Amino acid sequence: MTFRVLCIYISLFFVLYTGCTICIAANALGPLKEKGVCLSHEWCTYNIESSVTESRVTQLSSLRMKIKKHVDSKAHILAVQINQDMNKEVLKKRFTVVDSAVDKETEAVFRTAYYLAKSNRPFSDHEQLIQLQKQNGVNMGLILHSRFSSTAIINHIACEMRRKVVKHLVDNSCKLSVVIDESTTLGKESVMVVHMKAAVGSGEPIFMFLDLIELKGQTSDIIVAALCDCLKSAGFSDAYLQENLIAFVSDGASVMLGRLSGVATQLRFRYPNLFTWHCLNHRLELAVSDAVRDVVNVFHFKAFLDSIYCLYSQSSKNNRELRAASTELESQILKIGRVLDMRWVASSFRTVRAVWVSFAALALHFKTASEDNSRDGVERKKYSGLLARLISVEFACDLGLMYDVLQELSNLSQELQNRSMTIPRSVILISRSIRVLQTFKEIPGEKLEEALLAKESFVLQGVVLKSNPKIRSLHRGQFLQSLIDNMNLRLCDESSTGSFVKDLDIFDRSKWPENPSIRHGEQEIRSLCRRFRLDLDQALRGMRDYIDDTDRDVEPPNLRPILTCIRSIPCSSSECERGFSLMNNIDTDLRTSLLVTNIASLMFVNINGPPLELFVSAPFIQSWKQQHRLATDTRSRKCSTKPVDDTRQRLWDVYKQ
Repeated sequence: MTFRVLCIYISLFFVLYTGCTICIAANALGPLKEKGVCLSHEWCTYNIESSVTESRVTQLSSLRMKIKKHVDSKAHILAVQINQDMNKEVLKKRFTVVDSAVDKETEAVFRTAYYLAKSNRPFSDHEQLIQLQKQNGVNMGLILHSRFSSTAIINHIACEMRRKVVKHLVDNSCKLSVVIDESTTLGKESVMVVHMKAAVGSGEPIFMFLDLIELKGQTSDIIVAALCDCLKSAGFSDAYLQENLIAFVSDGASVMLGRLSGVATQLRFRYPNLFTWHCLNHRLELAVSDAVRDVVNVFHFKAFLDSIYCLYSQSSKNNRELRAASTELESQILKIGRVLDMRWVASSFRTVRAVWVSFAALALHFKTASEDNSRDGVERKKYSGLLARLISVEFACDLGLMYDVLQELSNLSQELQNRSMTIPRSVILISRSIRVLQTFKEIPGEKLEEALLAKESFVLQGVVLKSNPKIRSLHRGQFLQSLIDNMNLRLCDESSTGSFVKDLDIFDRSKWPENPSIRHGEQEIRSLCRRFRLDLDQALRGMRDYIDDTDRDVEPPNLRPILTCIRSIPCSSSECERGFSLMNNIDTDLRTSLLVTNIASLMFVNINGPPLELFVSAPFIQSWKQQHRLATDTRSRKCSTKPVDDTRQRLWDVYKQ
């Protein structure tokens, strides 16, 4: 017997005496019977026999004919098709379709809870919104309708978002900067807000809210421990932070930037290459405060505006009368607040602008109040003194000078608060503002020039001015020079930043020599690569491409990592101030019982989450199903609804008529 004949015999024996496995399995499952197709008894019972003749050639030929006939039969073809459909996982796909239909109710609940977080609405609105959507015909499921469920959903979404963001940063080894600040909630809890700035994907670095931490104390040791625990609990390992944490930014409080044991000092001990930075907006405030202390007459200006603020902020009657006076004069009344206090420069400018715009209305109200016989003599005398100070030529000139100066500083402060602001760009803006203030010493600004013209004509905005010898006007040159000196000391002192800011000048073409060498800036590039822990050879190639390239708008790809690191360093802690503003909008006097963890979840979703129309809830529902129940689950107790006050049912029946 040849080998080929032996193989044929073995294969025929296997097929004939084991039957067709595909057909038998399909027949056992029932689909063949449902389609009216049946297999022969001999194929199902493994009793296939050859011809009764004794010739082996005839027997093999008979068996091959039976196999061929079965392969071409309708039953076998249908069985093969059923087997192929099983391999395509049709059943699994059908279950997926069913799951998606079941998840629609849960998605509606998730979107409702997400709306609460994006709109700063209380959790108690969740149940009412569910009832509203039910009335509109939306299927909202059976459970997850209470405020406790919405709290759990928001916490789950925030945790999943935080986990995914941190995983993306860690997997891509993104360079990271941390910005922190501390404050107090309305519930009197001491908290610390933590923001980070890093490049996500291939885009520019952006700010991201990380967490809101409740502090047990306000010492530097407690703050450092809380910050490190926050970073590690979020998913940042110590090895990742050693390699990728490049900057720490905060305000100038001694607990933060103390030279001996401040938070920045302790963090530099843990991460030696960490760059620490004092917020430029806070430094600008300190420069203005120093100038106010140097020039005594500024205190008189500040005290007068503070008295106006107290006059109208503490009396609704005075506020109403001022609005009436401004309406009669057809002028715009603006909110008058404190000036040159703990608030940033932009707030002081709004106050000075409000006084300037409402100058005529204030003069009219002071005059009317000083002649009002319904007031007592002391009050009339007070308004008379305020009027004399307001309409003095000296105050008008001081007001014009402060308007011009604070407007320039306010524009600088708002530029520094820009989320895309970088340290090199901030240095340019600060130097420009200092040059503008220098010109004010010789050439008056717009409002001061208008005040000087009023000094000659004794009329400002239709109000007759008088000279008051008791008031000493601000010395313009002294005040401006003091402000310039303090800004140079606070904002442009290289001793506070070391050589880092100076190294950044290498990317400013305006500071290059006329014909730079091909190796120009090598020392600075080496220093920056050591600090940022980047590939030196790649950065040097990028710098040489930057020198040779005449197109200034194109950044060499090899230089992009080091430029991304520079843009990842915030120059201001204004993002933390925005976070505290949001925290105050969430934790109102009616919601002071909110836990800090719940506030942190609401802030994370509000700041980092996409708009409601772009929110995709499916990934969060998939992770939710692992530990929680869906909205269609019947094993949970339904949320109880408040009983309806049926005592007014007769009144409601009238509306139906």
